[in-house]
Amino acid sequence: LDAIPAQTWYLLGIGSIAASLIFQLSGKKNAADFVGKWPPTFFAIGLYHKMIRPGQEDAMGKIQNAAEMAQDKARQVGM
Repeated sequence: LDAIPAQTWYLLGIGSIAASLIFQLSGKKNAADFVGKWPPTFFAIGLYHKMIRPGQEDAMGKIQNAAEMAQDKARQVGM
């Protein structure tokens, strides 16, 4: 799950809501109910991913990653 960005899980949740709506409007109620149960799972996985690895996708995390890379390069140059 670490290789998949958290935004992907949110997009899958929204996409499954849209797919459920399309199935409902086309009269396929069983498919709509089945696909309509997916969004909470996708959203929960996205939230879990954010809780476990905070800072990977936000601005502060990018700044911290850049600072770590700069420190690594400074160590390599100093050797």
